[in-house]
Formats: sequence, structure tokens, C-alpha cells
Amino acid sequence: MNVCIIYHSETGNTRKVAQHIATACDGKLIDITDRAGYNRLTRFLVWCKKAQMEEKTEIEPASIDVSGYDQLIFGSPVWAFKPTPAIHAAIDALNGCEGKKATAFCTHGGKPGQTAELFQKWIEARGMKCVGNANIHQNDIENEKKTKELVSVVVKDLPPV
Repeated sequence: MNVCIIYHSETGNTRKVAQHIATACDGKLIDITDRAGYNRLTRFLVWCKKAQMEEKTEIEPASIDVSGYDQLIFGSPVWAFKPTPAIHAAIDALNGCEGKKATAFCTHGGKPGQTAELFQKWIEARGMKCVGNANIHQNDIENEKKTKELVSVVVKDLPPV
């Protein structure tokens, strides 16, 4: 099965989890970059407000062809109890996603809030079927047992590599 892991990471936490998932399912990683040019001082405040409002931002890559993949996995940090504007834009930027299975995960420092519900809403709005959601606290990312638990939820419907 051909798997694509599309994620946005600012601190590296979500990237680490995405890499664990890619290893478990031999998936391709696509790192989404927020192209907004905020300075370090205002970046977090602006991004959280945009996340709270469920806005999108300009991203790189601007278009993502997933027609050659059987399953998609999305990853995002949690900002203001929601996925980031960059991953929201990435889901919108997909080509060839209709009818595919999709799973989502998030990394967070507090609580995941509405992240699972919004991932499902955005995934299904693009014609995909959301088959799972998982989350992991930033303190557990280096915990092998907790990371394996998250990975097993995300890849549960995939054949072993």
C-alpha cells in the first residue's frame, strides 16, 4: 500500500512523529512550510489567531498531487486547540484525494482541543474518508512506548511493511 504523510511542524515535534510513522509504513513524507513572513515576536500570536479562526495560510508546496497514494496521513501541532493554518491549507491543496482513506495525528503541549474534529471535517469536505485520529503530548514524543501506541493507531488499517 502506498502511503503519503503530509505534515506541518515548527518545533520538530510533529516531524519526529511523522518520521516514526513513515518508518512503520514505508510512507513518503511531505513537509509543509508556512510561507508567511512573520517575525519571531509576532509569529506565535498571529498563527494562534489564524488557527482559532480556522484560516489557511500560504504554503509550500502550494499544490500536492496525491493521486498515486492509497492512504493519506496528516500531522499537525495544536495551536489554540486546533490544527495549524498550514495543514488546513495543505488539505485544501490536494489533487487526486477524493475517495481515499485518511488518518490524522497531532502533537500538543496542553490539550488537543478540537483538532480531531476539525481534521475529520476538513478531510471529509475534500471527499476523503477519515478512518482515524491520534494525538501525543510533546512530553511523550521521546517515550518509545507512547510513540509506538500513536503509530499503531495511525497505521492500524495498513498492511505490515
